[in-house]
Amino acid sequence: MPVHFFVFPHTVSGWLRLKLFLPTLLGNREKFYQLFGEVLQNGNFYRDNLRSAKAEYIYKSAGKPVMLSPKFTFYGYRYVKVEGVEKIRPKDFTALVLYSDLPKLGTLVTGNALLNRLIANVEWGQKGNFLDVPTDCPQRDERMGWTGDAQVFAPTASYLRDCYAFYTKYLHDMAQEQKGHGGEVPNVVPSFGTGFGDHWGSSAAWGDAACVIPWVCYEFSGDLSILEDQYESMRGWVEFIRQVDSENHGWRRHFHFGDWLALDAASPGEMHGGTDVGYVADAMYYRSVLLLEKAAGVLGKEEDKKQYGELAKCILEEIRKEYFTVSGRCAVPTQTGLVLAAALKLSPDQKRVEESLIRRMEEDGRRLKTGFVGTPMLCPTLTKIGREDIAFGLLLNEDYPGWLYEVKLGATTIWERWNSLLADGSISDTGMNSLNHYAYGSVAEWLCRDVAGLSADTPGFRTAVLVPHFCRELKAVAFTYLSAAGEWKVDWEILEVQGDRTAMEDTVHGEEISCYRVRYRCSVPFGCHARLVLPGEEEKELIAGEYEFIIPHTGCLR
Repeated sequence: MPVHFFVFPHTVSGWLRLKLFLPTLLGNREKFYQLFGEVLQNGNFYRDNLRSAKAEYIYKSAGKPVMLSPKFTFYGYRYVKVEGVEKIRPKDFTALVLYSDLPKLGTLVTGNALLNRLIANVEWGQKGNFLDVPTDCPQRDERMGWTGDAQVFAPTASYLRDCYAFYTKYLHDMAQEQKGHGGEVPNVVPSFGTGFGDHWGSSAAWGDAACVIPWVCYEFSGDLSILEDQYESMRGWVEFIRQVDSENHGWRRHFHFGDWLALDAASPGEMHGGTDVGYVADAMYYRSVLLLEKAAGVLGKEEDKKQYGELAKCILEEIRKEYFTVSGRCAVPTQTGLVLAAALKLSPDQKRVEESLIRRMEEDGRRLKTGFVGTPMLCPTLTKIGREDIAFGLLLNEDYPGWLYEVKLGATTIWERWNSLLADGSISDTGMNSLNHYAYGSVAEWLCRDVAGLSADTPGFRTAVLVPHFCRELKAVAFTYLSAAGEWKVDWEILEVQGDRTAMEDTVHGEEISCYRVRYRCSVPFGCHARLVLPGEEEKELIAGEYEFIIPHTGCLR
């Protein structure tokens, strides 16, 4: 049987449209096969990582010309294997990319080619997985609306595209799932009837999507209705946890995914990571209660605001009793354990936790070991505590583990694992290994919020905070974001380096430094204003208009 292979520029979700004519022979119907895969192995077609998914399309010819275009399924693929036809022309194929058509809001470009490829991979990952529901992956025998992936990626998704209607629909489905189950949020929405109470049931950081995503939607849109519509869902999730937790901390012993796929697990096959799952559960519970308290305040529910404020204090007290010494040392000293403590201010001694996080990163060779929970918080937290040099080092690392490692191996979307492919291009694991999984693409939120430096000061971006962070190796960053209040533009460019590295004696954080000038520009839309904070400069209040500043800056040489 003749075999043909076709390769496309990106891993996509969708199908193929094909002009085909297969004459029947001796009354028999000729069969035509299409098989879909994400990657080649040793130059050969491969799809073992799709597990039980057949990922195939079979057509039996009626002996007439036909335009094939499946309507009742879709595939996640980059490579297509075609069997059953002698002669076939590439021009007869059209790849049809299928995704929810969400208006583009954000455009981010840097002066680093590998980083631009990473940003494109994040965007293609969003397209491939935003297909009616936010799926975890579009190709294997799963393709479900995993809540954990959805919540960690929600800010990134909202910076890039208008996700309000998309998330409204998903959150409505989530609220329906909670009814009759005491507010419990299933790990996947829709739950497809798997039931509750087992590993398909609920988990910390997954079910917390009920509180996280509505708040993200409100932050980006400024529309109160999303909180009004989802308030009972948010409250239901918190009350479900409170009931499970009871007086004996039952939530800590509930099934949880923990810091899923983190690299600090005790054994190679352990996927929950090395961070105590009970600690992760309590920290996420605390975060959800804080968000519910905020939502209650915004909606004028003063009694609820007071009640959940008190609950948050109680949870924090219990976290400190169990996971922190009396002097404030975190007893969960993993990267994720410390980044959660620093980001959520869990320790009574914030400075000590920040120092512990920095020391942990140094001891780990400034290589990340975080999973689904810790990774979205890692670079933002390091930046917030004044160690953006470590954060930029993580971002720009081209070796395993890191975002650019996969870029250099030819990735066109975001991988599920830090080592989905090994350095020689071979698949690292076939049990659970997707090459289109957007969770780790959440780093793009940090690029927009902290590196470009644009964040909402008030929901909907009527007022914004502009706090850019510069890096020589990025050379330049330009970010345009069409907010609900108008179009914001920010960009910065390294103009020149002053001084010779070999002659430098000054250091910052133990590294040699370089002095350079930076051109910073921003555009504030009509009716808006911003607070601008540039390194070494006094805070500036900006009204609508365009601005340009040339400032000296000192930064580390890597």
